[in-house]
Formats: sequence, C-alpha cells, structure tokens
Amino acid sequence: MRPVAAVILILIVASVCAAPASAADVTITFDKQQVQAKMILSVHQNMTRFPNQATSLDASSGANVSSAINEALRGVDPSASFSALSVKVKSNATWLNLTVVMSLAGVSERRGDVADVNMTWKAFNTTADLRVGNFSYNTVGSRYFRPVVDFYQNASKFENNPNATIKAVTFFVNGTSVAGASVANLVGNFTVLDFRSLDLPLDQWNRTYNLANNTTTWRYAPPTILNASIRVQELNKTFTLFSYYAYGALITVQGLASAHGNLLRANVGTGQQEWIMAAAVLVAVVAAVVVQVVFRRKRKTLRLGRR
Repeated sequence: MRPVAAVILILIVASVCAAPASAADVTITFDKQQVQAKMILSVHQNMTRFPNQATSLDASSGANVSSAINEALRGVDPSASFSALSVKVKSNATWLNLTVVMSLAGVSERRGDVADVNMTWKAFNTTADLRVGNFSYNTVGSRYFRPVVDFYQNASKFENNPNATIKAVTFFVNGTSVAGASVANLVGNFTVLDFRSLDLPLDQWNRTYNLANNTTTWRYAPPTILNASIRVQELNKTFTLFSYYAYGALITVQGLASAHGNLLRANVGTGQQEWIMAAAVLVAVVAAVVVQVVFRRKRKTLRLGRR
C-alpha cells in the first residue's frame, strides 16, 4: 500500500511542476487580448562577407518592410495585418541577425469567455528584396550565395582540371553530396523571412499545459531551412564554404487552450476552470498524504499490539 501511495504522490506533484523550457527563435504569445510575435533569426555563413552594421526600423521608417510583411500576412490570411512593427538588422562578416517584433490584428475573435485565434498567418512568406542601404537582408540567397555557388558549379564542369587552381568541387545539402544545380536552386530561392515551414497545423505541434503558471504552450521544430556547403580542393589546400539557417517555434497562451487545425481556442474568462483543476490536484495530493499517514498509524498500532 505504501509504495502505491508514494507513486501516486510523485505523479501528482510532477504534473504541477513546470515543463522544461527550450529555446525558440519564433515566439508567439496570446495574453487573452493580443497576439504578439517575436522572431530572432540568424544566418551563419562564410560564402561571402556581410557588412558590419546595426540598424533599427519601425513601421514608419521601414516602409518597404512594412508593406512587404503586411502583404505576406494577407497572402495566407486576408484578415491579418500588424498593428505595431519593429525590425532590427545586425550583421558582421559571417553572421546576419534579424529581430522582428510585431503585434497582430484581425486574427482573434472573442465570444464570451472563449477567444478564437486564427493561426494560419504564422506561415507567411516575405519574398521582397528588403534593404538597409545597399545590403539586402532578406534575399541573401539570390543576392549573395547564388553567385558563389554558380562560380564553383561552372568551375566543376571542366573534368580533371576545372581551372588553373581548382582541382575538384563537391556540393552538399544537409551533409549529403548532391549536384551543384541542386545547391544553386536551394540557395537561390532562400529568403530569411520565410515561415512556410510553420504551415503544419497547430494541433499537430507538441502541446503542454503547465498548471504551475497556468499556460498552454505549443512547440515545433521544423526541418533545417538551409544547410548548404561546397568543398573545394585546390592545388595546395581544401576548404569548405557553407550557409546555414534554422529556427524553432513556441506559442504560449495564458490559461487553458486547445487547437483545432490552425484555430487556437483559449479560455479568456475569470479562470474558474483552472482553479477547479488546481483544486482537484490539491485534493488528490492531500488524499495521497492522508493515505500514507493512515497507513503508518495502522502499521504502528499492529506493531504495538504484537507486543
């Protein structure tokens, strides 16, 4: 009896503890009133040299990015748009970081104590050539990577002796050797603000309800977006050029929530349902403790009776 009670207690207490957190590059929150998204996106590469710069834009100073994102949002959900937007572009020779923060409008509807949020917009794709000065920070694939791949693809067409210094060229995608045309096509179509990989319906993401802080979360790690490389063998050395980009996503909703396809349904009432759940767990914990106490007393009584 005692081991069973202990196991019950452990399971109940564990259900109250917070689930382990993991990093996410795309974070979306719904706080019963507003949908907000924060995207911290990083491209790593050594195919070219990015400029050293840091620039901040908002909806007024970055008119091109504002119109491009709104157009992309409406492309997947005609009702969606942003009500606030900020974009930070930071780069050095081998690294590009975009931080996009925006509040969404037109994607949620409240009926009594329930709010429905259409999450279709999460798979928007911005294809525009967005620039800070002369630096294209969205279409980096066609602008910077594709010319490098084309150069080595052309060099590799000459059998035995591609050119005066290059002896051999091998192309890779996700670590697998492929034809140069495959890499050229992959990098040529790559844009940073492409979230089509998040098109997987929300009800197929990993869902967790955390009773400790009363939040519902969904997590999803799509396949790597870009992992292309070129191994070049020259007369006296061999080197590798690469470009890499990936992200994960986390959606957090305050309170108890569920998903049906890409429709997120959240309880935005007084929280009575969560209190009932908390009370039920507390009662179960108390019951498990009482079982242990009663069992110990009975065992002690039996021992004294034997004397």
